[in-house]
Amino acid sequence: MNYENSGKTRGDSPGAARDQAAGGAPAYRPRMIDRTLRQGLAAFPGIMITGPRAVGKSRTGLEFAASHLPLDDPQHMELCRIDPMGALSGDPPQLVDEWQLHPDVLRAVKRSIDQRPDPGRFIVTGSARSDLLTDTWPGTGRLIRFRLWGMSGRELFGPAGALPLFDRWEDEERRFSIPANPPGPREYIEIALASGFPQALALTDEHRRLEWLSSYCDETAGRDLHSLSAPSGRRKNRNMFRSYLASYALNTAGLTPHKTVYDPVGIDRRTANDYLDALATLGIVSEIPPWTRNLRNRLITERYKRHFADAGLAAAAIGLTVDDVFTNSDLRGRILDTFITAQLRAEAEAAGRVRMYHLRTANGDREIDLVAERGLKVYAFEFKAGPSPKRADARHLIWFRDKAAEGRFGGGVVFHTGAYRYELDRGVEAVPIAGLWGPGLPQPDQPALPLG
Repeated sequence: MNYENSGKTRGDSPGAARDQAAGGAPAYRPRMIDRTLRQGLAAFPGIMITGPRAVGKSRTGLEFAASHLPLDDPQHMELCRIDPMGALSGDPPQLVDEWQLHPDVLRAVKRSIDQRPDPGRFIVTGSARSDLLTDTWPGTGRLIRFRLWGMSGRELFGPAGALPLFDRWEDEERRFSIPANPPGPREYIEIALASGFPQALALTDEHRRLEWLSSYCDETAGRDLHSLSAPSGRRKNRNMFRSYLASYALNTAGLTPHKTVYDPVGIDRRTANDYLDALATLGIVSEIPPWTRNLRNRLITERYKRHFADAGLAAAAIGLTVDDVFTNSDLRGRILDTFITAQLRAEAEAAGRVRMYHLRTANGDREIDLVAERGLKVYAFEFKAGPSPKRADARHLIWFRDKAAEGRFGGGVVFHTGAYRYELDRGVEAVPIAGLWGPGLPQPDQPALPLG
């Protein structure tokens, strides 16, 4: 990946617990969700940061914490077991890290919040895998969940603290900001396959990254398989689970029937559903439902669009290199679709109240890669692997504006791999993918954190 970082600045945060981390924490790279976390800490007694393993939940929590309770440390674990309320007496916000290693700590957090429901008391982080293992959720109404995904292009190359896309949409001039030297088609594939996992991104060699990501897939199959509820009498098989992961990756960004995914693996539907549910809980896949608002007929397919949450992980599940993807038009389109969807998913999470859908008519004559809905407004997005889309490439967005959105249309974008932003039709424009992270994006005011 040779698209250079540009113009990164750190936001203010307490971060006192950073100096308490064993061995010291690496320099913090701001995340798009930081603003949302600040707002959550200012309003609620506790927040929980969820998301896939190794996306940086603990490191992000440390940046906002004044004290740290790491439950992967034996001494802290023992303290929590003997005196859970005493273990939670650190300065607020206190980071309770890796809570799934001692799930009863959540009940202690609940009791502490019930006794003193002041804002900004706790930050709780842990593996999404814990949702598979915990029967009850004691934090309802006390811990507000926020989802952290892999690092986006804006977090790597642009101003991570800029207003989210859906908050700046009405500022037409600054809705997108095109870098002076945006990536080209192959560079976008390099960026996508580098993934959003900080540990993989720290590796400068493509093959070492591929090894790390492949190991992530293998570890998922070996470490998480035992917690799946396989059908009675069926022995759980990590090799089949790993094969299912690869088969799903081949179908990322598609509307493929589930049977097409699991039949080549040699498993039945019930087992495949178990696998899919687990992958969704782990944050490895994030399927997109169909958009059917205001459509008074049954012409819209109700099939979910299959998506890996991370394009680099999808490629690694199959063992694909940059050359493999770039020279195959089908794979190139799927990987770019997966990558751009991940960018917009992060924007939606940072903005809040945004739901993501896809749209496809049952006969296939109309298809829109992504529809975002926020309140009464809907926004439509198409993804093209080429560098210079024409008006014909926006025909489905124009149809959506005129026929399907019924007065709710907020705008449409064809994202592409070229260098220029230009209008395609009324309310519909062509934008380079890097327009999502250009240096000139507007910055928001930051709320103060409640401390002490």
